[in-house]
Amino acid sequence: MSDLETPRAAPRKRALLTVFLTILLDLIGFGMILPFLTFYAQEFHASPLQIGLLFSSYSLTQLLCAPLLGRLSDRAGRRPVLLGSIAGSAISYVVFALAPNYAVLLLARSLSGVAAANYAIAQAYMADVSTPQERSKAMGLVGAAFGLGFVLGPALGGVLEQLGASVAPLAHIGPRLVPFAAAGLSTLNLLIASVSLPESLSPELRRSAASRGGSWMGFRELREVWRDTPLRGLMVLFFLVMLCFSMMETTLALFCQARFGFGARETSWLFVFVGIVLVIVQGGLLGRLVRKFGERRLILGGIVLMALGLALLPLTPVTIPPVWSKLGLLFLSLLLLAVGNGIHNPSTTGLLSRLAGEESQGSTIGLSRSFGALARILGPSAGTWIFAAAGVRWPFWSAGLLMMVALAVAVDVLRRVTVV
Repeated sequence: MSDLETPRAAPRKRALLTVFLTILLDLIGFGMILPFLTFYAQEFHASPLQIGLLFSSYSLTQLLCAPLLGRLSDRAGRRPVLLGSIAGSAISYVVFALAPNYAVLLLARSLSGVAAANYAIAQAYMADVSTPQERSKAMGLVGAAFGLGFVLGPALGGVLEQLGASVAPLAHIGPRLVPFAAAGLSTLNLLIASVSLPESLSPELRRSAASRGGSWMGFRELREVWRDTPLRGLMVLFFLVMLCFSMMETTLALFCQARFGFGARETSWLFVFVGIVLVIVQGGLLGRLVRKFGERRLILGGIVLMALGLALLPLTPVTIPPVWSKLGLLFLSLLLLAVGNGIHNPSTTGLLSRLAGEESQGSTIGLSRSFGALARILGPSAGTWIFAAAGVRWPFWSAGLLMMVALAVAVDVLRRVTVV
């Protein structure tokens, strides 16, 4: 066994629980904001294209910072990078709450994107303390935190939004109560992580990463990945699937507003439903599914389910005022999208992690997050542009057609991938 293989930090239940809690609290804050972002921006008279730009700006800064923070975490350790990004998240929510106009709101979302680059660090942390055979299951634990965050975040945000509108002492805060609460959660997260989160990388692995050199922005890693056919294919696949999903995610609130008269509260419950499905799939079923079907079949199956969900969603009949009993097709579509996303993303990330070297988990997974962030830059703008130009159904149908392209890419890529 080589020197680089021996110094893996021993997995400890407290460390795994703490990093899970760190991701969860971060995602609760994110989930509180996401369903309200469209309606919050409309308070500043933002157009559909400007709303798409809010989503894109978040991903643009994540694209620029994910490889930087990933490489920094390989050299300096996961713990200090995670703590710094959590602190940045708290600051961004305060700026969001105090934004006097759309421009400052855009700045706040950009700062949030910088902080959100820590998701790749959390995934790298899980990779540090898991065996290659358990990687997809570990990534599923991260995904379960995402899902639970999407359950608790929108639900808590909905309660706070109602309190801000109806409780007299909070009336002067109004809709700002939600981002202020998100900032408070980030502060609590920082305190917990400061006390309980140990370092997962040994000094030997950090010194090895530092000795390899390379650009801080990951340009050398990008060239290396592009020359590696399996890695390149998985990155492109990750990009395509995320592009399709972000087109849906960004226009869902606009679609439901136009077709069913939904506001922020109703939209938040849709996100709660998606989050519950993600928790069940990634938190309870994924490990068994990987053992039974393998990562390759889950990647392909996830794409097929998401494509079907995108095709069916726009066929939901119009019902204004909203009649929940007539929205069965909407919930079936979201169920397919959530299950497909829940099995595809951790399976892809787990396979990617197994192809990467032990000393470059952070930079490789950070680079994959950059490909995902690039998709989230293009997807929201494309989705909202198609929504305004072609009608409310076409963002979903366009994403569904593109998902079929992703399926063809996946079949070709997985044929070339070989892992032990």
